[in-house]
Order: sequence, then structure tokens, then C-alpha cells
Amino acid sequence: MRVLALGLKPSQMWGLGAVLLLLLAVACGAAATATPLASTSVPAPGAGTPTAVPQAAPTAPAVTVHPGKLTIMLGALGNERFDYGFQVGGGGSTQNYGRILNGFLVSINERTEMIPGIASQWGLSADGLTWSFTVRKGVKFHDGSELTPQDVAWSLEHQFGPQAYEYVVPTPARTSRAMSSIQLSGPGQVSLITKQPVPELAILLSEASNEWYSLMPKRATLHDTAAEEAYDYNPNATGSMKLTKHVQAAVMEFERFEDFYYQPKNGFPEDKRVNFRTLHLFLAPEEATRVAALRAGEADIVPASLATKKQVEAGGGRIVYGPEGVWVDAFLPGCYKPQYPCHDKRVRQALDYAIDKALLRDRLYGGSEVFQVKGWNVITPSTIGYTPAMDPTPFNPAKARQLLAEAGYPGGQGFGKLFIYTKPSTAMPLQVEAAQLAAEFWKKELGLDVEVTVLDSVSLTKRAQALELDGQVIWRDNEARTDGSGNLTAYYGDPKDYRHFHEDPEMFRAVQETLRILDPEKRAAATRELLPRLKEEGYRIGVGYVNIPWGVGPRVAAWRPYSLSVWPSALHTVVLK
Repeated sequence: MRVLALGLKPSQMWGLGAVLLLLLAVACGAAATATPLASTSVPAPGAGTPTAVPQAAPTAPAVTVHPGKLTIMLGALGNERFDYGFQVGGGGSTQNYGRILNGFLVSINERTEMIPGIASQWGLSADGLTWSFTVRKGVKFHDGSELTPQDVAWSLEHQFGPQAYEYVVPTPARTSRAMSSIQLSGPGQVSLITKQPVPELAILLSEASNEWYSLMPKRATLHDTAAEEAYDYNPNATGSMKLTKHVQAAVMEFERFEDFYYQPKNGFPEDKRVNFRTLHLFLAPEEATRVAALRAGEADIVPASLATKKQVEAGGGRIVYGPEGVWVDAFLPGCYKPQYPCHDKRVRQALDYAIDKALLRDRLYGGSEVFQVKGWNVITPSTIGYTPAMDPTPFNPAKARQLLAEAGYPGGQGFGKLFIYTKPSTAMPLQVEAAQLAAEFWKKELGLDVEVTVLDSVSLTKRAQALELDGQVIWRDNEARTDGSGNLTAYYGDPKDYRHFHEDPEMFRAVQETLRILDPEKRAAATRELLPRLKEEGYRIGVGYVNIPWGVGPRVAAWRPYSLSVWPSALHTVVLK
């Protein structure tokens, strides 16, 4: 039985006491048939050159399914829509249930290499305009019906077809604007034809992406509000677990899906079905509540932090780190508008130089076990295009003051009030406190009048979309990823995206040309050349990334979360006592 209680969640605000105390002190696969996967390549449409599929890992031994439940307590659940086209302000929080409920055209292994999933093979045409995916037979929806290529084509067209930008949220709308058509192109084959090359599209549709496009049963029309809302009451997807109960802003309950496609009988190298019967996702915004539940045996996995590490361990639990899971996304929107001080690049650079990122790491996170002062923007060490040159700008308050004075604001005079807009995060420990610490640096080193405003996730997104936060600073978390092309395109390469940072035609051109290079090695090399130029513009402040700390209770005998995952990933590796 499923219950859906409508209503918005109250916004939650984390306390700032801790920080005040501290201040005082590619893209292709081989067919997965009944035989083991081989290292072969996929013939793409036209004369495109595919890459080889990684060798399959040894088949894992069978694990007895635990008859009980796994309980995960989370700090956020987004807007709790089950169609990715309508996700608003969820960010990483939507990944928790979206990935449990949905399968992926392209899967990944424990090394985050792309391998076949619902698509048995895929490839890119020689001109870079056509991605084709072969849909394997036998994939089941949670209601027992079989997924068809027609379902796949409809689902993708509904969420980011060429018409979808008119009704979907900005992330899929960006892909929609690049899409020419989505069509059935051969036996079991779905082709996505784009207006210009989108080399990262296979990654976008893979388990390595920070997006999860729902594969749903085909409906009569591409866009029908009533049908879309009805789907929220009864989502029918292809993931490892099916939804059995939903009380909004409270709990989601799931049941193991025995017919989940990713298992050895379907030719896969391992069994990705979960090894427990049920899963409960509870909403608990306060970390103290989550940790208390973990200690009492009422939760098994919770987002935690170093501040509660000893409490977790005292209750018989432990901290498990999700490597390179999330990065600090600190940026200045709307600075291309001349009425704002940040229109001057020297102002943006001054703000960057004035933050002591190493001190932020040490004071808030206790060192590099959790927080790494590495990377810039979406580019972390495991992302395509990373080099040490992309690491955060060193602390240099003298240079920061000089730049601000040269821009016409000596000692902060005439600058006006600067707002930092942030939100509580369960993936990024102490996010609000980190924003407060940045504000203190800017007050002390630059003489600025700075105020931190804490919003809930949905409000932050809506106000940003309405351009109400232009000329200020947004300080939030963002998911790490293998390929940052989508993020770079949105902010630097697409003048039609509301998030674009600049209005420099040459920069738009450079970004678009770089990210449309089809050869993966050449694109990576060109990206490494492009990134320092983007960083130097100062629209984003590189701070670092977090290895996400998860509090894990004593009932969990084993769990191996994947890297580059802001969500509780690889739940098939969870073994309960």
C-alpha cells in the first residue's frame, strides 16, 4: 500500500555556532549475452571509431538475501518527483531514490568504467551527430511487463527531446536544445540525433552520470501534466528496487526487485540485485537526529561528519568514506551585467585570493581525510581534463586587497553589501559553516560587508532561476563526475542557458569547439588547455572537494561505495548481519 501526503517540506537551517567557535580559535560497449563479456568494440553508425570495453570483473560469489531491511536516514529528498524532467532543487538528494528506482542504459563497474547495462551496445557516428543504443531484450519493469525500444525512445523524448525544453527543468532542457530527433533506427535500436556533437551523451545516460533519466512505459502523449502527476503516485521503473510506500517529506519504502536485469542469468558478470528484502529511506534533516538513530539501531547508514565521528564509533558504528563525492560550488552568477561590482574580473579574483582554503580545510574538517584542497569547478582529480594547475588559488590577502583597490573599492569602500546564499547539505558536511567562514575572510581581508543567507534547496534553485541572486555569491555543493562537459557547457558554452556566466562570443566558441571534439584523447587534451582560461576569469572560486563521510551502523557487515558518488552507491555490496 502506498500513501502520498502532499505538502512542502519545511526548510531546515543548520546552526552556525561551530564555525563561530572555530573563527575564534568512451563511450561504447560490447553486447552482454549469455556468455561473459569480451573486450570487443562496437561498430558505431557510420565510420566512427569506438573504444574497447573494459574486461569483465570475476563473477562475485552468490550472497544469501537477508530477510530484513536496510534503513538509510537522509537529510533531504529533493522535491520527490519520480520523473527526472521535473526535478527541482534536489541535486544530490534526488540521487538517493532516483537510482534505487531506475535502471541505466549504460552501467559502471567498481572502477567507474562504463560497461553495458540496459543497452547491450552503443556507438557514435563518424560525424558525431548520432548516438545509437541497442536495447537488450528481457529487461522488466517493476509491474512485470517488458521494457521495449519504444518505451526507451518515448522516455528519452519526453525528458529531453527537441520539444521538451518547453516544460522540463533546466538540466534536461539543456540537452533538449541540442537534440534534433529521437527515433527507432533498427531492430531494438534507439538513435539520438543532435544538432551539434554531444560527445558526453553516453556518459549522461550512464550510471556514472549525476543525472538519472527515467525509463518509463510509453504513454499516449509526450507531455501531459495529469499523467505526469499520476506517475508520481505509481512510478513503474526498471531499477533494483520497487517503491511500495511513499509519505512525502517523511519516508520512502522499497522492496527488492527479483527480476532486476543486472544479474548473471542475463549474461552480466555480477549480480547487482540488493542482498536484503526491503529498504526504508527516512527524512531526518538534523545530523544529531540521524546519529542518535544510528546509535539506537534505528538506522544503518546516515550522512555524518567529523564532528559526530566519535559518537558514531561509540555506538558501535564506523565511518565509511565515499571517495571524491562532492565539490564546493562557490560562484558568482550574473556578473556579465555591468551594474554589479563582480562585473570587474579583478573583484572576482580578489574574492578568490582572500579565502584561505587550507585553513578552511583544517579548521572545519580536521585535515585532508575528508576535505581535499584540489580541483576547480566540476573538475576534480578523477574528471576528464584535470591537472594540478586546476587546484585552488593560493591564499594571498595582499594581492586580494590590491586587486579590489584597482577595481575601485579600496578597503571595501563603495562596494555595497555582498550576500552569500547557501543551503544545508547532507553530502557536504558543514556547508553552511564553510560559507560563514568565507564571509569572515572577506570581512577581515577586504573590508566588505557580507551576510550569509540560508535557504532550502528548492528555494535556492528557484531564486537562482529567476535571476534574483545575480551579482552575489552562491555557495553550495555539487556532484563530482567523470565528465564535466555538461556543467562547463551550461555556464561557459551556452548563451541561452540562464546560468551562463559571461557574454564573450569567443569564449562561447572555444568551449563549444573543445567539448565537441569526438576523439576522447584529443578532447581531454583540449580540455586541459581550455580550463586554465576559464578558471582565470574568476566566475567560480575553487575551494576543494569532499570524501563523503557516511555513518554506518553495526548491522552493516560490509559496504563498498563507488567513488564519484554523492549518493549511497553500490547498495548491492551491502551485506547485513
